[in-house]
Amino acid sequence: FNTHHYSDREFKKILNHLGKGNFFQKAETLRDRFRLERDDGPSDYVQFFDSHDAAANQWQVTHQVSQEGSYKNRYDVTILANGLPVTHIELKRRGLEMKEAFNQINRYQRHSFAANDGLYQYTQLFVISNGVNTKYYSNNGGANSFKQTNYWADEQNRIVPELADFAKAFLTPEHLTRMIGRYIV
Repeated sequence: FNTHHYSDREFKKILNHLGKGNFFQKAETLRDRFRLERDDGPSDYVQFFDSHDAAANQWQVTHQVSQEGSYKNRYDVTILANGLPVTHIELKRRGLEMKEAFNQINRYQRHSFAANDGLYQYTQLFVISNGVNTKYYSNNGGANSFKQTNYWADEQNRIVPELADFAKAFLTPEHLTRMIGRYIV
């Protein structure tokens, strides 16, 4: 993303910077730049997310990532921007209540999001779905309430509950960049 190669020592400095702060400070770090003292002398600025140009970000989708904190957890789907997890998707079988997915994300936040440099604390959006109903909500650092979850609606204000339709409308790089860069604290 930054088109630079970093030495192990420089990369440790970046990870150290990313590991600092509470959830809100990390949200600010995601949108800010970090002044890195390079090993060869001159300093350089490291950017973590481009809030204005979705195509400038490097997007990846992972599934079944395991992380061990106080318990070992396996996350269903994670969308990463420039290597940082920015959207977490928790999926349940059809017929199950979405609140189960919501509660599972809350457990992940308590048990393992802070593990391994705490990079999962950079997650800005959560999506929960049972295939038939899909909702999203912003990460507020672990004090989430199911009442804060929202259905997505199209231009005619019709709710988009089906996972496949939601994904086509909501989970595009352009839309995620707008949501994360402009609307999420």
